[in-house]
Amino acid sequence: MELNFLKLDPADGTPYSDVVECGDMLYLSGLVSEDFVTGELVCGDITVQTRQVLKNLSGILERYGSDMEHVVRVEVLLTDYALSGEMNAEYVKHFDAAHLPSRMCYGGVELYEGCLIELMATAVKK
Repeated sequence: MELNFLKLDPADGTPYSDVVECGDMLYLSGLVSEDFVTGELVCGDITVQTRQVLKNLSGILERYGSDMEHVVRVEVLLTDYALSGEMNAEYVKHFDAAHLPSRMCYGGVELYEGCLIELMATAVKK
């Protein structure tokens, strides 16, 4: 099976692939609330950051032949698990209730540059 190790920005110097394509599967590295147009972090509360992270996820999936309905697994990292209720309220707006991916959510994690959330996902290509 062919593996493709993909970088969204090959010049960014990070020591990992943003997406690994393995057959019909896409494995995405952690996403934070970066605005891909400006390169700046979208600051704000957990709702604002969750919305941006899921917008990023959706855009990457579309770019590589998938969509939110084909996400099969999500891992969410939060700086504080007490934010999970607000995060969940925004999270469910981005998935069809009949196609919610399996998920694990961690709290108490120190994240990049003060981000409140980081999300990793696995999806099947359409």
